[in-house]
Amino acid sequence: MSGKGLYERIYAVVRTVPPGRVATYGQIARLAGRCGARQVGYALAALPDGSDVPWQRVINSQGKISMRRSGHEDLQRWLLEDEGVEFSLAGVVDLARFGWQPEPGVNAGADFPTGGTAAADLPPVPGRPPRAKERAAKTPARAPRHPTSIRGARKGRR
Repeated sequence: MSGKGLYERIYAVVRTVPPGRVATYGQIARLAGRCGARQVGYALAALPDGSDVPWQRVINSQGKISMRRSGHEDLQRWLLEDEGVEFSLAGVVDLARFGWQPEPGVNAGADFPTGGTAAADLPPVPGRPPRAKERAAKTPARAPRHPTSIRGARKGRR
């Protein structure tokens, strides 16, 4: 899939987040399908000035605004506060209160250029590793590594 098609799917999902609500990068990635949270960040960073995509409504999974090279953190906070989103003194948004959850059964990506397929309706990506919790349940516990492993000792590290 081309990056442009993926970015358009990401933008379509972000457009569905209503004013006064926020979504996380990972949430947008799951709804767009076949991408990760970091790719959502890249897509939003690539938005041209004057875009109609409400980029400010996407924050990290801790409820915080992610730092940017461009220094738009203050602008993002101001735009969100203007929509009614509240921040704690530590700069954290209460995701339980302001987090966006698409209604069950509603296709959050109805405007996707890929034909309106919601991420939940997509088949699993072949070769993609299982989620961390599932992987942890299937993986036997390993003994912790010693701080001076053989690999580190060979390279002269301690």
